[in-house]
This record gives sequence, structure tokens and C-alpha cells, in this order.
Amino acid sequence: MMKSYHLLWAGQQLKLSNLLLSRKGAWILAWVLGQATAIASIALLALSGWFITAAGLAGLLSLATAYTFNYFTPAGIIRLLAIVRTAGRYGERLGSHDAVLGLLADLRSGLFARLAAGKQQSASVRQMHRLLSDIELLNNWPLNVVLPWLWALIVLLCILDLTAIVANGLLALYLGVPLLLATVVIPAVAAWCGQNWGRQQAAQAEQRRAALLQPLEVLTALLQWQQWPRFATAFFAEDGIYVSGQLRQQRLAGKVVLLQQVCLAVAAAILLWQGSVQLGHGGLSVAMLLALLLAVFGFAELVLLLGMNMMTYGLCRAACARLNALVPAQVLPEFAKPALPVVLHLQARGICARWPGALNGAENISFEVINGDILLLQGASGAGKSTLLAVLADELQPESGELYCNQQPFAAWQWQGQVAYLAQQLDIFDLTLAENLRLGKAEATEDELWAVLASVGLAAWAENQPEKLDTPLGEYGAAVSGGQARRIALARLLLRPYALMILDEPFAGIDEETQTALAAMLRRHQQHGILIVASHQVNPWPDAQVLDVG
Repeated sequence: MMKSYHLLWAGQQLKLSNLLLSRKGAWILAWVLGQATAIASIALLALSGWFITAAGLAGLLSLATAYTFNYFTPAGIIRLLAIVRTAGRYGERLGSHDAVLGLLADLRSGLFARLAAGKQQSASVRQMHRLLSDIELLNNWPLNVVLPWLWALIVLLCILDLTAIVANGLLALYLGVPLLLATVVIPAVAAWCGQNWGRQQAAQAEQRRAALLQPLEVLTALLQWQQWPRFATAFFAEDGIYVSGQLRQQRLAGKVVLLQQVCLAVAAAILLWQGSVQLGHGGLSVAMLLALLLAVFGFAELVLLLGMNMMTYGLCRAACARLNALVPAQVLPEFAKPALPVVLHLQARGICARWPGALNGAENISFEVINGDILLLQGASGAGKSTLLAVLADELQPESGELYCNQQPFAAWQWQGQVAYLAQQLDIFDLTLAENLRLGKAEATEDELWAVLASVGLAAWAENQPEKLDTPLGEYGAAVSGGQARRIALARLLLRPYALMILDEPFAGIDEETQTALAAMLRRHQQHGILIVASHQVNPWPDAQVLDVG
């Protein structure tokens, strides 16, 4: 089933045009509420000006006219507009907030899902910057560009329509030229020209962050060797470049806003000029002319926001490009892959792999396994056993060779939720024993937790703890021994069945009797799947297929 966040990556690339798709209903609600607020605010200003002027003129003309003037209907409409403006403003804030939080959640979920579907990458400060800053930057596209532009365009059409109705089409045409320049042409040209500025600013922000965080990782050594001032100077240089870019952006935005204000001033002048002509012919009243003028003044508040946000388009495009660079375009989302068949036939042919920068790795590995098979990898340390397991767990791309499942490329199947992988580096968190175990199955009952603990020989130990399943394990499992931590991590994998179980040194740190019991339990648990184990211990499965690596 396609999840909502996959809509953001239609066509295998993250695009600005897709950012409204995953939360379409929330954005439509925010647009409707914001549009109602904008129209009500400007209509309130225009109607108030018309009402005050018309009422004053009615009183000046004659006392009889003042008594017959309808004060109640305009006053009621003014109050209604004030209520709509206030309620709409708060409603739009809530709706936009909900849409933005949903968009951020979809961006993170979608990006992390695609990263998980791809090959393992080495972490870096620049990558972290993109995962944090660039994702947060993208919410500015709908919030500060799309919605304000839609609000301004529709209000502009309303003003021009009102002008054509109360005056004539010629005045609306004259008025439309400078207003369209201020609303559409100038912001669009500025946004297009600001793309390079946006890319430069995004790159400068990344360089500035890297210049600060990379030296902090080795701060103690830099202080000991008296090298910190050199890196601090480099950071201040990057910071100066970034701040100078920000100042240039503000000056450029100021020039754009000035051009918009000139266009709005021209629009006001045209309205006064042509409106005076209409007054002379009796085609327009003074009160209505003032209402149109106030509407233009109120409209300026919407228009000037577009000029102030001229850099947002370039920044968001740069953020999209940088996030797309994190994930290869050929990564196929898991929902688009066929489900894994029940009967499996894995084939490896001439697999060669090594981690970046490693001297040794797996060389020319070939094997075949089917359901119920146990493949035991043996060999000297550094021969490439763990590297081969990382390839089988889809954590590392092989340099050469082929890996097939049922005569199809290994990556063509939907493996998500079907592979259990116990790596050498364990993931034990600063949580309780039960909470660590339930990371493998959130809905697991206490009976299930005790059962898997018994399977790995830790039930008696847990029973003897004062807090039993609520025993805290400490950060990185510091409260337990290495062998216990490894068995807890293994127990977490035994809470649910897996088609393929990959275990790296599951018998490390345990005695021979526990190893024998654990090996028998693993055979039973994985009797309908495939079990692949790398171990330095004596083979506990006489009928297992043994592969010497190295």
C-alpha cells in the first residue's frame, strides 16, 4: 500500500510541486481560511472607509438624508467582517501549523524510508545538515510562497472586479497593470533571479556548519596540540561569508520591495486620476473612490510579503536538489516491489565486497541455500565474514558478483520486515529490558518476553533482578555484560518469524552449554526460513553447510 509520504517522491525525485500532495486536505483548509481572512481584512478597511465617508456626506447634504441613511446594514457587515477576520486568522494559523507539521513528518518518513531502502552510507556533518536544515527549509515553500501568492492573486481579482462594477472596465484595466506588476511579474522575476543566491546561501550555511562541527569532534586533541585557534579562525571566516550573504540578500529584497511600492504608488495615482474623471461624470461616488483606494492600501500588505520572500524559491529548490542527492534516483520504494515468496532459493555467485577504506573484505564468495538450510561462515578474523553478512543484509553494495533470490536480483523483492540481522555492533538503548525487547515487536506480551528470554538462557537472570523486566540496561547496555547484551539483542529478533536470519557471532561470550542450547533453539525457530551465521566457535550444527571465507 502506498503511504502518503510516497506522493512527495513521485517520479523518484523530490519536487517542490509535490510538497502539497501528501497533506492536500490540510493545505486546502489553510488556504480557504487564509483567503477568507485576507478578503475580510481588506473588505473591512474598504467598507469602513466607504461607510464613514458616505455617512458624513449624508449628514452634510441635509438633515433628512442623514435620518434616512441606512446605518444598520453596513454596520452589521462591518461587524461580520471583523469576526471573520479574527476567526479566520486564528483558524489559518492552526490549519497551517497542522499542515506544516504533517509535511515535515512526511518529508522525514519518506526520506528515511528511501535511505533505508538504499545502501548504507557513511555519516557526515554535511549529511546531517541536509537531514535537519534542508527538510525544515522546505515547509517555507507552501507556507511563504504558494499560499501568499494565491491569496494575493484572488484578492487582486476581487479588487479589479469591484472596480469594473462600481466604475468601469477601463479604470480596472489601468489599475490592473501596476498591480499585476507588483503581484506577479516583479516577485516572479526576483524569485527566478534569486535561485543562484539561494543555492549559494544553502552551500554557505552547510560549509559554516561543517567548519564548526568537524573540529568540535576532536576538540580535546586540538586543544592539547594548540591547534584550536586555527580552526576557530576558519569558522569565523565562513561565518563572515555567510553573514555577508545574508546582508546582500536583505538589500536585494529591499530593492524588490521598493519596486513593488513604486507600482502600488502608481496604482494609487491612477486610481485618483481616473477616479476624479469618473467623479466629474457622476460615474463614481467619493465614498466608493475612497473605498477602492483603501482596498489598494490594504492589498499592499499582502503584496509586499511576496517580495520579502523572494529568496525562498531558490532556497527550497537548492534544498530539494541536496536531499535528492542523498538518495539515488534508482532506489525503488518498498511498496512497489513484489512480496517475498514463501519458498526461497538464495544464490551468491562470485561476491566480492569491502567497506570503504578497508584493506580486506569478502572475495569471490559463492553459495546456494533454501528454506530450512543453515549456512555457517567460518574463517580467520579479517577474512570478510562480517562484510559478507552486511551484503546479505543489504547494508553494503558488493563490488562485483551477483546475488539472486528465486532467480531474480536480490534487491527486486520486498525484504522489509523479512530480515533479522544481528551485527557485531549491538543496538542496546538506555531503556528497560522490556522496552529494549519490544523494539523487535511493539505489541509483545510479557509472556512472549519471558519466552524469548528463556530461549536465550536469560530468564533466570531476569527473574533474579529486583525490577525484573523493568531492569534498566544503561546506555549501550553498560549495565550488563557483553554476552548478556548480545543475547538480549538476539532475543529481540526472536519475537517474530523472519524469512532470513543473519547472525554475526551469536555465541560470543557464552559458555559451551549455553551455546549448545542456543544453537538448538535457533534451528527450531528458523526451521521454515534460512539461517546464516558467522562464528569462530565450533560448529554446533553437524548438518549445516559450512563456507570457509578467506
